Amino acid sequence: MQLPNLSHRPLIGAAALACAAVLIPAAAFAATAAPASWKIVKTVRGNPSTSFDNVTATGPHSAWVFQSFGTTSHKPVAWRLSGSRWSRGPFPGKAGERVTSAASTSPDDVWAVAYNGVAGNGARSQVLSWNGTSWAVTGSFPGLGGDVVPLSLHDAWFFDSGQPGGGVWQYNGHGWSRTPKSNALADGSALSPDSIWAIGATHVAHWNGHTWSRTSVKGLLVGCPREPDLCGPHLSGIYAQSPKNVWATGTGERETIGGPVVVLHFNGHRWSRAALCDSCDDPVSVIPDGTGGLWIPIRGFEFRASVMLHYAGGHLALTALPVVKGRVLHLAAAAAVPGTRRAITVGNTIPTTEPIGLHSNAVILVYGS
Repeated sequence: MQLPNLSHRPLIGAAALACAAVLIPAAAFAATAAPASWKIVKTVRGNPSTSFDNVTATGPHSAWVFQSFGTTSHKPVAWRLSGSRWSRGPFPGKAGERVTSAASTSPDDVWAVAYNGVAGNGARSQVLSWNGTSWAVTGSFPGLGGDVVPLSLHDAWFFDSGQPGGGVWQYNGHGWSRTPKSNALADGSALSPDSIWAIGATHVAHWNGHTWSRTSVKGLLVGCPREPDLCGPHLSGIYAQSPKNVWATGTGERETIGGPVVVLHFNGHRWSRAALCDSCDDPVSVIPDGTGGLWIPIRGFEFRASVMLHYAGGHLALTALPVVKGRVLHLAAAAAVPGTRRAITVGNTIPTTEPIGLHSNAVILVYGS
């Protein structure tokens, strides 16, 4: 998956993020956030700096969250939710790795992609699966891989977008095989083995059980018409709700402030722009809210905190996130809790009085009781 270039963005105040959104259809962006309903339920203090990088909810009261550290000498750590308690769980990660994708179909079918972060030709991604008893490495791929999308323990899809020769790989319970004409795809969402959606930089792709078909949505993204070199419009996430309801998010990736964020919708026949937030930074992901709407966590950068957007009924609104005194919240991933209206998002908090990258704490947030 393509990682946004954030290296040249100046710091801006949090208030600036909430004051200038344009909605399609036209609607007012919520300048006053609703009462907080996202709560921090777990904090792991960093020594060294640490973050929760990814999450998957495996049932109404079970989930996995993956933690990494700011050094190459520490192994990633897995945490498991059982009922209301988070505890350390097994994970065969290697030193310096971080989990870049996680997904599941049940408590006994959990998948993760672990990336070793080594520069150059040594960089690799492992795809691992949990069968309810133990983890196993199912495959290893060069470079920074994209999403893993399982349908069962014996049917999973890996989007190896990190290499020019990458593509979409299918696992049959024994090994991986590359699907034809699948280069440059990332971040997938599956309805069935014969209906899988994915995104490229500016196009959406659909697998019908035999081949991939692609549709350009470049005209629905928003860049910088006057200074195109200062933007890199691309898609950032996709969620297939049904054959006639597929959602995607995108960003203009403006060099100075990020965004704008667009929400795109497929109605079974064509793609259209459903909403736009001009003042928002880059989306982390897009997940269902359990009531037909969407949660869209926004990444944040340096001392600019993450925000959470909620889309429902043609309206896009800001939802309040907890404020930790003296610290800035950054979100890294989110997951819907199946069969409920709850959701989980993870990331870290950094102190506002120290250099960036020092003493970050890993945090888990939950929406709903």
